[in-house]
Amino acid sequence: MRSRWLLLAFVAALHLGTARAETASANLQVSVQVLPHAQLQTVAAPVSITAADVQRGYRDVSRHYHLRTNAPDRVVLQLNPRVGLTDSIDIQGLQVPLSMDHASLEITQPLAREFTLNYRLWLSAGARPGDYALPVHVVALLR
Repeated sequence: MRSRWLLLAFVAALHLGTARAETASANLQVSVQVLPHAQLQTVAAPVSITAADVQRGYRDVSRHYHLRTNAPDRVVLQLNPRVGLTDSIDIQGLQVPLSMDHASLEITQPLAREFTLNYRLWLSAGARPGDYALPVHVVALLR
């Protein structure tokens, strides 16, 4: 009986000793292309026009902008007027003061990651007190 157990243990040891692990290898190449992008963020607060603003003929407002881009040398700032509330808009906060009527402007100067633009909104004759969207739409584009 003892020899049977010994033989059984010997066979089990041979079986465990002959087990082999298969190995395999492979090469994986990964390529990533990061496309240039630009995103401009601001708080879209309404512009409140009062009766005093209408009587004075203008309203001063400011907007703070955050620029996120991986291609700062290619960013163009585009300002598009929203027609109706104003006859023209004076803009401060860039390298030179600008005035915009009913035509869009493109600014190609280098921009900081954060900047503030100050607007003087010259109200049209038909302007009424109330809350309005900022009458200039500002976007960052890549050239």
